[in-house]
Amino acid sequence: MADKLHEYQGVTGRLHGARDRYKERWSRWREQHPRGVRDVVAETLFGIPNSDEPPERVWQDSAYSDLYRRKSRIELMRISAAVMGIEFSYAGETAFVSPTLLQIGVPHQQMTLVWALSPLIGFFMTPLLGSLSDRCRSKFGRRRPFIVLMSVGVLLGLILVPNGEDIGYALGDELPLNRTEAPSVLGPRSSALDKEHSNYHPWGVLFTVLGTVFLDFDADACQSPARAYLLDVTVPEDHAKGLSTFTVMAGLGGFMGYALGGINWDDTRLGELFGGHVRAVFSLITIIFVACVTATITSFKEIPLSELTDQEEFRKQAETERLQESFDEGPDGPDKNLKKDNVTYGALNQPEV
Repeated sequence: MADKLHEYQGVTGRLHGARDRYKERWSRWREQHPRGVRDVVAETLFGIPNSDEPPERVWQDSAYSDLYRRKSRIELMRISAAVMGIEFSYAGETAFVSPTLLQIGVPHQQMTLVWALSPLIGFFMTPLLGSLSDRCRSKFGRRRPFIVLMSVGVLLGLILVPNGEDIGYALGDELPLNRTEAPSVLGPRSSALDKEHSNYHPWGVLFTVLGTVFLDFDADACQSPARAYLLDVTVPEDHAKGLSTFTVMAGLGGFMGYALGGINWDDTRLGELFGGHVRAVFSLITIIFVACVTATITSFKEIPLSELTDQEEFRKQAETERLQESFDEGPDGPDKNLKKDNVTYGALNQPEV
């Protein structure tokens, strides 16, 4: 069949077929080596990489090569570990902050206002922090510095909330044993309010409220860079699996955090060591939080913004050069293409000159 086809085409047809195959191979070779023979010789003889390859292909052999491969489930769990530590902190905050504030003398009305401080601050600060993170030019990347910064705030909250009353005593708050006045008997509600004010500790209240604001605001704000970090260090094919892992880790942290507070630590050696149930819970949460955040920020390197900018500019330049070369390699040259493309409606019936 092929012999009959060749006989039908003749020598001219075979030459045209060979020419088409050669042009196709030449086009593929030019796509792989945009700068021609010079870069091929430099890469073969001297080991100099092709500078016009896409930046992703160049960086696959660099320190950021792990960012361009699929991640295992264990690696995704490590990247998402920070949110599990955040949920541990949320659990301790939700379970113990309100009783602690009431214990040191904060009235019920003001206690609810304390919880409103963090969302109010977040309303103004969270968009600003997101913008700063997107433009951060740190050599450690755009997300990890803010994860560390927010984690420091969470740690301050975990320290101040269970210890605010003792810090107040150290700064001059009056101990309950030194009080001599008896609570008034003016009815159930009045006596309750009077008792709350009789145990009022101004310095203790200040540091406990500061700890609550630090803990709540920074735990909220830390979730956004943690999620963005997950998306930045994974390939698009892993985004769905990564976000589902992120959600599972968050739920696991919340469950274990609340379960941790349900254990009676007062009857254990650990409770005696840390000084009571609340301190034992917050101390364990602090240790778990530090371990989780450390696992996340040491999992994969981020590409700094300066290198991302260079990559984008390099990609645009390479694409422009490829388009220009394709334009110049037209069958009749660029001038002929321009003439054909710029024909007006009135010239459609005009014979070509």
